[in-house]
Amino acid sequence: MEPPGRRECPFPSWRFPGLLLAAMVLLLYSFSDACEEPPTFEAMELIGKPKPYYEIGERVDYKCKKGYFYIPPLATHTICDRNHTWLPVSDDACYRETCPYIRDPLNGQAVPANGTYEFGYQMHFICNEGYYLIGEEILYCELKGSVAIWSGKPPICEKVLCTPPPKIKNGKHTFSEVEVFEYLDAVTYSCDPAPGPDPFSLIGESTIYCGDNSVWSRAAPECKVVKCRFPVVENGKQISGFGKKFYYKATVMFECDKGFYLDGSDTIVCDSNSTWDPPVPKCLKGPRPTYKPPVSNYPVRPLSCRCVGVCWRSTPDPVFLSITSRGCRTTNIAA
Repeated sequence: MEPPGRRECPFPSWRFPGLLLAAMVLLLYSFSDACEEPPTFEAMELIGKPKPYYEIGERVDYKCKKGYFYIPPLATHTICDRNHTWLPVSDDACYRETCPYIRDPLNGQAVPANGTYEFGYQMHFICNEGYYLIGEEILYCELKGSVAIWSGKPPICEKVLCTPPPKIKNGKHTFSEVEVFEYLDAVTYSCDPAPGPDPFSLIGESTIYCGDNSVWSRAAPECKVVKCRFPVVENGKQISGFGKKFYYKATVMFECDKGFYLDGSDTIVCDSNSTWDPPVPKCLKGPRPTYKPPVSNYPVRPLSCRCVGVCWRSTPDPVFLSITSRGCRTTNIAA
């Protein structure tokens, strides 16, 4: 006789594993006879929350995402097929919203990125030569609610104009009566006659033009007297550029007498500061000193140099290359 208050369990312990196994088999059968989650798309999204699995014959519907609109008659739904796959469906029925068409600005161009007006893309604006942009160079196609609109107003292209170039002391420029100059309009400066015996020299570019951003291509030149002293080289002589007076850009060449060598440049030019550039050379007595390259403890190897520029190798010691008027030649240098 059983003790009072004790009840018999309706599912004996030996039966529980069997029930659990049966439930697992049933669940496995249910999953194997169903479809997994439906496919996802860029342009459309599932209506409702997705489930772990769907029964055969079950239908799911999609809708176009924000920024896209539906164009019939393509389907926006799919069905779980008997082979446990979803019937073919695509998001071709959903098209991106597009921004309004923008015309080319006068004297310029509107260039859509990737050739499209769809939202998420850009419109670039450029002006023709001689014109400059007023406004935003790039507009963005954006969504406002469910409508695609541009991020701002289209810019315009204005003609490049320059104010009159500067007037200069002791000189003048052409077209001095013109008040506004257009792109690439040019003026030429010249110097007035000097009141004294020495003329004014034009320092700088004589011709300048109205360039981009309404700025003249160069600074205005100046007119002033430039006169260098008569160059004298003891134990040497002048071989070109003879004259009694030497004005701006006058060029003189020298050579030394026999038994003397030139210390400095053999050619000098009268610069804008009324000085010789480089300085007047000297003729020193004796043979020209020779400079031997320093002795290097580094191994020496031949280097082939083609005349496409200056050739060198980075070493602790100076490197010397033989360069002739005909070009470079193979030279031993420190490796």
